[in-house]
Amino acid sequence: MNTRSERFRKEHRTQSILSWIFSGLIGLALVLFVLFVWFSPVHVADESMMPTLKVGDTIFYDRLYRHFRELSRGDMVVFRDPETGALLIRRVIALGGETVEAKDGVLIIDGRYGIDEARYRASEPLDIQRIRVPEGKVFVLSDDRNYGEDSRKETIDCLGPEMILGVVKIRIRDFTVFHTDA
Repeated sequence: MNTRSERFRKEHRTQSILSWIFSGLIGLALVLFVLFVWFSPVHVADESMMPTLKVGDTIFYDRLYRHFRELSRGDMVVFRDPETGALLIRRVIALGGETVEAKDGVLIIDGRYGIDEARYRASEPLDIQRIRVPEGKVFVLSDDRNYGEDSRKETIDCLGPEMILGVVKIRIRDFTVFHTDA
């Protein structure tokens, strides 16, 4: 009788260990999926999104956003510069079908004063000729308005969904996690 209960304990211990290993592998697979398939990391290398993002920040962008929701004004999106292939992060200012213009530093969307420019950096007042954003596309700007690598640049122009890699969801700075609800 002693050998039977001992054998039972060994089998139970083996099953318990296998169960823990299986659970760990499933957990690891889930973490890897979230971090490298659903979300993707990008290291901020320039000051184009100051003061929101600083050089050295790491952001994670949601690559599957388009399956769950539409883009909104204020979202930060990641895309590739068509000329250099560099990853760029910019803020959505206007949506498809809207008009956008800037006069004397005031951003106007569909004839109404849009975004308060006080929170963004610019050495000179923002000036953008009136543009109608094509349906299905978005107009993006840098938070540091001095950078012209955004929809003001002819090679970038308004972004279509095929150009956008994802929407910024998490910012990591100094080992602290901040959610970027713009």
